[in-house]
Amino acid sequence: MRIVHVIAEFSGHEAMGRTIVETVRRVPGDHALITTTAHDGTDDFFEVVELAGAVESFPIGRAAALDGALARLQPDLVHLHGGALSPLFAVRTAITWYPHLLTMYAWPVLPSPQRLLAGGVRAALQSNVLRPRVAVTSVLPAAVVRRALRGTKVVLTPDPRVEAKLQGLDVRRLGSGGPVDPRRAVWADTAPVVLFAGRAESVRGIDTLLECFPAVLRSVPSARLRLLLIPRPELPVLLERAMAAGMGASLEVVTDPVPDLLGEMAKAQVGAWPFKYDYTTSPPAMAAAEALSVGLPVVATDVACLQAVVSNGINGSVVPASDPGSLAAAIVHLLREPDLWSKYASAGPQWVAERLSWQGMADTTAAAYADVCA
Repeated sequence: MRIVHVIAEFSGHEAMGRTIVETVRRVPGDHALITTTAHDGTDDFFEVVELAGAVESFPIGRAAALDGALARLQPDLVHLHGGALSPLFAVRTAITWYPHLLTMYAWPVLPSPQRLLAGGVRAALQSNVLRPRVAVTSVLPAAVVRRALRGTKVVLTPDPRVEAKLQGLDVRRLGSGGPVDPRRAVWADTAPVVLFAGRAESVRGIDTLLECFPAVLRSVPSARLRLLLIPRPELPVLLERAMAAGMGASLEVVTDPVPDLLGEMAKAQVGAWPFKYDYTTSPPAMAAAEALSVGLPVVATDVACLQAVVSNGINGSVVPASDPGSLAAAIVHLLREPDLWSKYASAGPQWVAERLSWQGMADTTAAAYADVCA
């Protein structure tokens, strides 16, 4: 089977690109990629076609070039990857001429005024939270998207909101983000490490974590905060804030690439992802899923991309967003309660294996491919 994946912009290090790569590695077939720009992670495709042009209007903005590429590749199936607007942008392209399906990663909406004020307008403007396309999807009638999907037999999604919006269509829940790894985090009552890994962005709650940690140290003086940050424009501001926190040896900030993230997670005692907004990243938040896979108990906030991974009281603790006091209390509770810690540590790998494994994602995708081509 020849499968062509179509996505506006591709990077194997981003959530959507990583999902495509894991699909290609696990689902038999000859996989090609059509995109505007492929930044990295393309070695698994037999061919990559870069069409350039604007990401925001893809694929309809590059319809002629896209149609020509599909005609040359002659796929047995086209797999479109995107958000809630992608069906509208694909309907006047050759994608609909072939057997096809869609992975809709999210149906993002604008944050409420209350959450926006609590999380910070400036931080939201510097991220994906307040992009024009998010404003459009916030008011986009589900009936319009369902109409654009009339020729699409299957929609895959990791986002529960998509399931609710597209009732009546063949929408299948897609678990993704969880690797299989034998290493496990170990309880420690001396010098326990609280770990964050991800982009250096305020919307991910790094400032909230820095603000809460002095309270953690008052209860657990030997605790250490370790930030593994992917450089972004906000990095200098966050580094300045980290220095101003005055935590000395209790704080470690790493900005160089980490070659073995799962290994770093397995050496920590608590993972903290205090995201401020529902769609800080596409659900599920992969870093949190990776933490669960090695039995690292997680403290997360009540936002959609994290709630797709962390279930309060089962495999982690969920607290309100932008609330340093609640975040500190949840971290301290885990650091001082070995029974609760062990409960979460045991539940995490099982949760990932049953709901979030890459192999489970591949099995769901392969079944969808077979149904569409049939």
